[in-house]
Formats: sequence, C-alpha cells, structure tokens
Amino acid sequence: MGSIEGTSNNNVIDSSNRMFLHPYDIPGISLVHTLFSGTGFGRWKRSIIVSLSAKNKIGSVDGTCPKLAENSPHIKQWNKCNNMVIAWLTNSLSPEIAESVQYSEIVESIWEQLNKRYGAVNGTKVFEIKKELASTMQ
Repeated sequence: MGSIEGTSNNNVIDSSNRMFLHPYDIPGISLVHTLFSGTGFGRWKRSIIVSLSAKNKIGSVDGTCPKLAENSPHIKQWNKCNNMVIAWLTNSLSPEIAESVQYSEIVESIWEQLNKRYGAVNGTKVFEIKKELASTMQ
C-alpha cells in the first residue's frame, strides 16, 4: 500500500492529514451542546457534520477514509482516529442510543445505523401524527 498523503518518510502525520489528532483532541468531549435523544435528528446530524468537518474527520463517517488493511503501516493511527471519532459520536448521543451502537467497531457503521434508524421519514408515523393532530380539539 502506498503512503498516505500528509505523512513523511518517518511516519509522522502532519496536521493537514485526516488521520491527524491534535493533542487537545480527547475522547471525553461531546461534539454538540444537546445530546441526541431520538428527536431532531436532522438538526443534530448537521451539527455533527459541521464539528467533524472542522476537525477534518468527516471522512470517518462519509466513507472517504475507509479502514486500512491490517498490514498497513498506518493501521494503528487509523484505529486511534476511528476510536476517537466513535467516542465523540457516542458522547453526543443519549445514554440509551449510545448503548444501542456501542459494539460497532467502525464509526462509519454507527453513522449508517443512526441514519437508517432516525434519518428515514416514516410515512406511517407521519400519517398517524397528522391523523392525531386532525382529531385534537382545543
């Protein structure tokens, strides 16, 4: 496998590389002020995308930074970055939702699960809510 853009011959990853982690990047932070608890997924998702983009980690969720081969010289750094983004993402979820995705080993998988579960418009649910609203009396 070839070298990763932003690395030098001595395997030091520079700050422009998407696998770079700043010394202030710690796993205990939440990327958003309000934890996602099952409602307002679109707003929460947009905030996460902005935060990950600012940290140059959007490739972790959009598939542009896929898992490296186990024999890659950069697999340890990829795993470190993946685990950091998993921590950030799960810290941005309510405990119940975080628990439902805690066994996923790749952040892209967590992102896909959340999008599938909360991002799809449920036509039946929309109909039920409209029906309930129509029958509600003031």
